[in-house]
Amino acid sequence: MSFPLIPDTAPFSAEQRAWLNGFFAGMLGAGQTAGSSAGTAVLDRAGETPTPPEEEDHPWHDPALPLDERLQLAEGKPLASRLMAAMAQLDCGACGYLCQTYSAAIARGEEKDLTRCSPGGSDTAKTLKRLVAIEGTGNREQGTGDRGQANGQPNGALNGHAVAEKYSRSNPFTARIASVTRLTHQDAPKDTRHVAIDLLDSGLTYEPGDALGVCPVNCPDLVRGVIEQLHATGDEPVGADGSPLKPLREALATDIALNRCPTELLDMLSAAANDPVEAAQLRELAAADGGPLAGADLCEVLERFPSARPPLAELTAALPRLAPRLYSISSSLKRHPGQVHLTVGVVRFESAGRWRNGVASHFLGVRSNACDPVRVFVHQSPKFRLPPDPNTPIIMVGPGTGIAPFIAFLQEREATGAKGRNWLLFGNQYLEMDFLYREQLDRWADGRLITRLDVAFSRDSTDKVYVQHRMLQNGAELWSWLEGGAFFYVCGDAKRMAPDVDAALVEIARDHGPLSPADAKAYVAKLAKDKRYLRDVY
Repeated sequence: MSFPLIPDTAPFSAEQRAWLNGFFAGMLGAGQTAGSSAGTAVLDRAGETPTPPEEEDHPWHDPALPLDERLQLAEGKPLASRLMAAMAQLDCGACGYLCQTYSAAIARGEEKDLTRCSPGGSDTAKTLKRLVAIEGTGNREQGTGDRGQANGQPNGALNGHAVAEKYSRSNPFTARIASVTRLTHQDAPKDTRHVAIDLLDSGLTYEPGDALGVCPVNCPDLVRGVIEQLHATGDEPVGADGSPLKPLREALATDIALNRCPTELLDMLSAAANDPVEAAQLRELAAADGGPLAGADLCEVLERFPSARPPLAELTAALPRLAPRLYSISSSLKRHPGQVHLTVGVVRFESAGRWRNGVASHFLGVRSNACDPVRVFVHQSPKFRLPPDPNTPIIMVGPGTGIAPFIAFLQEREATGAKGRNWLLFGNQYLEMDFLYREQLDRWADGRLITRLDVAFSRDSTDKVYVQHRMLQNGAELWSWLEGGAFFYVCGDAKRMAPDVDAALVEIARDHGPLSPADAKAYVAKLAKDKRYLRDVY
C-alpha cells in the first residue's frame, strides 16, 4: 500500500522532505523499518531523521551481504542507490545519517566527506570515491540545504516550525561531567571508563535503549601542534559553511576533525607545496587514498610536508567537520534522576611512531574531570526498547562496552518491579581485569533480578571462548526462552560479534527446533519482523 508523500517540487530541502515523509507515513500506517534478509532490526540512529519508508525497494540493505553482492544488486540503479549499496547497511547513525540519506546527500553534492561510514571502513570509502568519480559532478543533483540539513537533521526548524526537541545535534546542551571511574584493572589491555554526566536544568529525558550524542573536543596537544606547524598564533579568525568567524584555536578544538586527512586535503596540499618532491609525494598519497598516511592526523601530515601550506582560510574550509559521537546510555532515569551514564572504551593506538588517542573516548574518559562542560543531546532509538509487557523475558548479549544498554535495561526493570526473567551474556578478555560492572551484576544475580548470567573471557584459556559459544552451549534453554516469547537483544561490534551471534541463533533454531537450515533462517528473520530480535550494533 502506498501513501501520497511530500513531492520533490515542494518548498523543502531533501532532508526536510524525508522528515515530513517519515512523519506522515507513520501517521498513516506506513512501515518504518528497513528490514534485512538476515533478520536484523535496523535502528534509527541518525539524529532527527526518521527511517525511510519500507515501501522503497532496497534489496542490498542487508548487512549480511558482502560488498560486491550489494553492488551487483544496485547495478543500473541511480547513483544514490549505488552509493547506498556501498555502505555498511547498519543505519547506525555514527555518520550523522541513515545509509539512504548519506548516499542521497553525496549524490546531490551536498556531502563531500566520503569517509563517514566507520563500519564500512576503507572499503566503503574507496567504493564511494570510485562511484562518484565515474558519475562525475556534472550529473549530480545539487542540493540547496546547508550542512546541518545535509547531515540528516533539521537545523532547529522546518519551514519556520520549531522541531519538537529543544536540544539536538545542531543545538546541543552544555551539561557537566559528574564523575569518571575506571572499570577495568590498571594493567588490563583495555581501558574502559564509566562516565556520569549531570543534565542540570536541561529537561533532557531518555529511555533505556537510547543513545547520547557527545560533541567532543580535540586534544589540546594536537591543536597546539597543528597551530605550530601552520606557523600561526591561534588567534587568526576562520570560519566554514557560512558560520561566524572564530579564532583558529577554538575552531580546531571544537569544529574541525584533526584525526584524519581525506584525499581532497592531500590534493590541496600537493597544489600548495613549494617543494616539487613533496608535491609529487602528496599526489601519490592522494591517488592511493592516503597510503601509509591513511590514518595520520593533520599534525603528522603537516610535519612531514613543511612546504605544503595553503592559505589558512582554504585549509580550514577543506578539513572535515568534527562530528558528534553516539554512545549507548547505561543508566535509567528512574535510578539516576537528572543524570545520564555512559560506558566508554578509551581508544589509544600507535601510528607512524606516535601514540594517538580516540577523539571522543579520550576526551570523555581521560581528559574530563568533575564539573567540566560537555555538549550533549539525546538520540532516541525507538527500535531498541524493552518489551511493552514487563512480564516478557529478555535475553541480552552484550560483550565489552556492548553491555551499556543492558545496564540501563536492568536498572529500569529493577526500578519498575518488572517480573520478566532476565538472561545476560557478557564477554571480554580477562575475568580478573575487565569484568565490567562485576559487583553490580553479582548483586543482581544474587537478588534474582538477573535470572541467568553467562560470561565468556576469551584470553583466559588457550581455546578462545566468546558469547556465541555460550549461546550454543546453552542452546536448548535459549530455544526454550525464545519459544516462551523472550525478546533477544544484541549490542556491540557489527563486523564480527553480531554476525557470529546471528549465526549462532540460526544454529540453535536448526538444532533445537529442530528446523531445516532454510526454516531456521526464516525463524530468525521472523523474530526480527516481530520486533523480538533487536540489534544496536556499530
